[in-house]
Amino acid sequence: MSLVALLAVGALLTGGAVAHAAADGTAGLETARILPGDAAAGLSSPHPASPHPGASRNKNKNHQRQRGDQGQSQSQKLLRDFTQVLSPVQQSTTQSRALPDNRQLAHSRTITSNTQKTDSHVRNSSAQKAKQSVKGRQNVGDQQNAAQPVRKNPKNEPAPKPCDPNIRVMTQNMYVGSSFAPLIAAQTLPQFLAAVTTVYQNIIASAPAERAAAVAREIARNEPDLVGLQEVDIIRTGSRPAENVQSDQLQALLAELDRLGHHYETVGIMPGLDIEAPSTLGFDVRLTYRDVVIVRADAARKITLSNRQVQTYVINSTQPSPVGAITDIRGWISVDATVCGRTFRFVNTHLDSTPPFTVQRAQAQELVASAANTRLPVVFVGDFNANASDPDDPTFATYRFLLDQGFADAWKLRRPGDPGFTCCQAPDLRNPVSSLTRRIDLVLFRGAFGVKNINVVGNREADRTPLGLWPSDHAGVVATLRLPGAGK
Repeated sequence: MSLVALLAVGALLTGGAVAHAAADGTAGLETARILPGDAAAGLSSPHPASPHPGASRNKNKNHQRQRGDQGQSQSQKLLRDFTQVLSPVQQSTTQSRALPDNRQLAHSRTITSNTQKTDSHVRNSSAQKAKQSVKGRQNVGDQQNAAQPVRKNPKNEPAPKPCDPNIRVMTQNMYVGSSFAPLIAAQTLPQFLAAVTTVYQNIIASAPAERAAAVAREIARNEPDLVGLQEVDIIRTGSRPAENVQSDQLQALLAELDRLGHHYETVGIMPGLDIEAPSTLGFDVRLTYRDVVIVRADAARKITLSNRQVQTYVINSTQPSPVGAITDIRGWISVDATVCGRTFRFVNTHLDSTPPFTVQRAQAQELVASAANTRLPVVFVGDFNANASDPDDPTFATYRFLLDQGFADAWKLRRPGDPGFTCCQAPDLRNPVSSLTRRIDLVLFRGAFGVKNINVVGNREADRTPLGLWPSDHAGVVATLRLPGAGK
């Protein structure tokens, strides 16, 4: 049973108590959402208060709670297929921290958004001509340096190190922490409420913060410059709308990276799925999801970012239900990165996983036509839900399409004889032996990149958490790419 059908049953059983579902049937395929230009954490904006999580920064506080647009029409609230690993994105509140001014993106002057704001809801059209830019703020060091006269380099100071023309990228699906089989099996209201309780307890038992810390350790060990994250969840409880945060994986990830001395900034958040339902515990359980891009904020590594874009796909899985048309909107985040004077586009996505995979292939086509609509070299990372390791798998056609559009598979180029499986561990993450059997988390590129190295991470016994859990049901992938034009 799909989540659409499941939540329709749940709504009937609970008298419409399954919250955050489209109730007016207006979530048509022609409507998509492009985030306003201030949708990245740590960036200033000419707009007074963005509804998007992680958008605004309070200069007088190191941390602040950033709220989503709770006034959105319910038609924008999404549900997805519970037969798959719960999918990405977040719609409402996040506790992802806003960093102080002296922790801006290292050596980055501006983040410019191509997105156009129209009451926070804009059609996702390739024909858009009106573009709106958002000026990033200079960090404190930049402002101080601007006031100082340029001085000559004393003889006793070492010469600057040559610029490293390699870029390291990473993709990681972080996973909510539970199977949803109990919800699928529920036939009555008491069973449904009990199933919500079971799923919630499973998620808490999976120690989301501890697993996020394990992912942070992988990031710290590999020091990727740009990271694409999928299924970055928040778990909340309380009365509707539930606001008591039990876990926030993005917050836990960034906090652990800070503790380890590896500082990363949030570049963009793709908001989406937001589900709330009653339980037998006397409170509602609310799950919200995000796809996220973070960047290494290291003064020793000069990366200039610009032209951040966060967009939803025009075509998404939609099915009718007693509570209205329910649409599982997916999308992508991109940013143009300049290293050593060479600029490329970095794109993070999470494609649909619903059989018969026609929506997945349509999203792949749109990804190429939109995010890759540039003369710049392009790097795609993400959970593509397309099994690149099995030509007989029906999702292989999506992978084949991307290769036919001129994209190369970094893994196949560097490790042609290695299966490189990335999915999936057991739902409770306690399987004693790794059960990865598919390669669906990919690093693809278009342009004259060289592949210096690529590895699967988070799949070794030593990567388990102190409780013995795998960090996620997916392994991550880290690739070091030589920038086009940088020589051998």
